[in-house]
Amino acid sequence: MSSEVDFFDILYLGVFAILSPAFDSRFYGCEKPPLHLVAEINHAISHFYSLLHVFCLRFIILLDGQPVAVSYVVDRLLAEFAAATVLFKKEGTGKGEGKIGIVARLEAIIQTSHPKIFSYYSSCLESRHSHFIWTGPNPQILPRSRDVSSIMSISANGELLDNPSHPIYVIELEPTPPPSPAAISLCGKRPIPEDGEGLAEWESKKRQKLS
Repeated sequence: MSSEVDFFDILYLGVFAILSPAFDSRFYGCEKPPLHLVAEINHAISHFYSLLHVFCLRFIILLDGQPVAVSYVVDRLLAEFAAATVLFKKEGTGKGEGKIGIVARLEAIIQTSHPKIFSYYSSCLESRHSHFIWTGPNPQILPRSRDVSSIMSISANGELLDNPSHPIYVIELEPTPPPSPAAISLCGKRPIPEDGEGLAEWESKKRQKLS
């Protein structure tokens, strides 16, 4: 994952694994999907997060020269990929019911597993974002060497959890209401990293320990 190509290969696979229940007909209808299928998806997502944790320990991402947390890249790609999928389905041919089902499942997955990016996902729909690939600045991946870590420790901001030039999170004055039971039933319980923390929170605590 030390090169841009390898890094995004892993990210595309991880994003597709997270959203894959929306594309599989076995997750539709009243019957529960096969347990082995749910276990397989959860296993894939768990390994995806494990790879990201290893990446965070070994490398630093620069976007336009600014160090940015890997969670920003993942969340932005996830929201934009989902929005592009919805636009593709709405503008494509076929039965309307199928389109509505995929849209509902995609949004349910985002609301339950990545609720902080739902506003950005919605803004991508409004702006008719139709790209399935990374559209941000070309990332520069640097090894997390002793010299680089020393520079990062004295930096005023360190690795940003959001990108000021293209923010994807919003500051919420009121807590986000929990997803409806219907949304939860659509996608089921979503896996999280094994330590029980989200990737952004894990990165924040990691930097506090290094400072």
